[in-house]
Amino acid sequence: MADSESFSFIEKTARPGPHHLFDDLVELTSAKSADHDLQYVSVLREHNPGMILTCTPANNVSLLTFAAAGFATYELDRETDSFASWRGYYPPQARSQKGSLAEAVDFAKYHYKWNNEDFILYTVGGYIQYILKECRDGEHPLGPSRVTDELIKSIGDWMSSISDVVWVYDNYWRRDHKMWTEIEKSSWDNVILDEDMKEDLTTVANKFFDSKGVYEELGVPWKRGLMFYGPPGNGKTISIKALMHELLFERKKDGKPDPIPTLYVKTAPYTFDIGSVFRQARTLAPCMLVLEDVETIVTPDTRSYFFNEMDGLENNDGLFIVASTNFLDKLDPGLTKRPSRFDRKYKFPIPSEHERTLYCEYWRNKLKNKKSIDFPSKLCPAMAHITPGFSFAFLQECFVATLLILAREEDEKKPNMSDPKPYDGDNDDLDDYKLWVAFKQQADILRKEINDQKSETMPADAAVFSLPAMEPQQAFPTHDGRDVQRAALNTSFLSVSSRRTLLPELPYASQKYDFNINSAAYERR
Repeated sequence: MADSESFSFIEKTARPGPHHLFDDLVELTSAKSADHDLQYVSVLREHNPGMILTCTPANNVSLLTFAAAGFATYELDRETDSFASWRGYYPPQARSQKGSLAEAVDFAKYHYKWNNEDFILYTVGGYIQYILKECRDGEHPLGPSRVTDELIKSIGDWMSSISDVVWVYDNYWRRDHKMWTEIEKSSWDNVILDEDMKEDLTTVANKFFDSKGVYEELGVPWKRGLMFYGPPGNGKTISIKALMHELLFERKKDGKPDPIPTLYVKTAPYTFDIGSVFRQARTLAPCMLVLEDVETIVTPDTRSYFFNEMDGLENNDGLFIVASTNFLDKLDPGLTKRPSRFDRKYKFPIPSEHERTLYCEYWRNKLKNKKSIDFPSKLCPAMAHITPGFSFAFLQECFVATLLILAREEDEKKPNMSDPKPYDGDNDDLDDYKLWVAFKQQADILRKEINDQKSETMPADAAVFSLPAMEPQQAFPTHDGRDVQRAALNTSFLSVSSRRTLLPELPYASQKYDFNINSAAYERR
């Protein structure tokens, strides 16, 4: 060209004034849809030649949980890559406690070690894991890595073998470490129960799980149901916990097959809840399914669905169902009288005087090292004699209130020792004991409350009872009933100190979960 055409070069310049993050946000979120996962895979392969990249979702195989349980180690790498997290506040579990700082890790790089093998681990978004491992002889650069596959399978086998845990359902499934700890401490030795009934409960449960072949030979479904009933506070819950302990821990000691897991249902008000319960039970079978306060689960709205799940076309082999209720007479007859649903019913009535004496002896043994409390054995039958109609929950309240009075007796008026209640036994010097006087006063107060309650009167000659038990507590918060499998997996049975090298995780409701990630490796449901 003889004459060159003139061109105007336009260079993009930054907008004058302060930086506008909003403009960057609009630009970054207005692009065409992209598969972020494939981009991460491409970049990691490009910058790590000679290494095989494996992508796996954390809610399926959690490497950090596996390490926190003591089977591997990991170290956060802040030197060769960045780190991003949300920091926030974790509320206290009780008013008497204090909250703490917490965080949800969004991006991190770790050096991971398992079975003398070193790995590089990236976590993105808290739920996608990228594992890098050097390529071995005969392996293709695009994978798979035999060592990484061994790690994944080991984690999966470990998770599948955790049968000594308790699954709890209260709108979502979770492994409950607190209840597991309670059950570990519970045993039939701590339950004051008729020995024949105690032996029968233990035998029925163990024999059921050891008799699969017998059921198959007879051609009948391998399932069983027990019903615990009676007024509240007389040992149904603690007996269930002792039964759970028997199946989880005692079978190990006896060298029997794998321990039997338990599914504990606190509430299931809707049909989809009941469906979730039975699906989980069939997945873990053989197992024990506990339906606490079954009258709140089998309602007029859910009864037909419940009966179909229990007796319908689905295979319920290996399900040992234990239901409890305080209101047997209010239950649907199809639940209490239909054969093959609940084969045996165990009554837990108000304890007799002899049984109340045994319970008082339990408290005497519990306080034997308290030198400030004089508790001779002759007080036990006397305490039992003045507490007719008391459940074990009321007896416990009577002892607790009495001990609180004695603990602050120097600051408050001493109990009135006048006009003692007559006792037909050897009570010449009972009123000389502060414990007896305070107990008697508290029994009088509680007796008025018992008389005001309209409870069913039950014969005392078949009393079945045990020590009162604490109710299982809630775990971590949820968000609108969304899937919390990842949070449950990472936080269920590991303490805060052992679970993380950083801060505790934020409550799940505060974490990111609505990212649209289209990937064959992970699909958000």
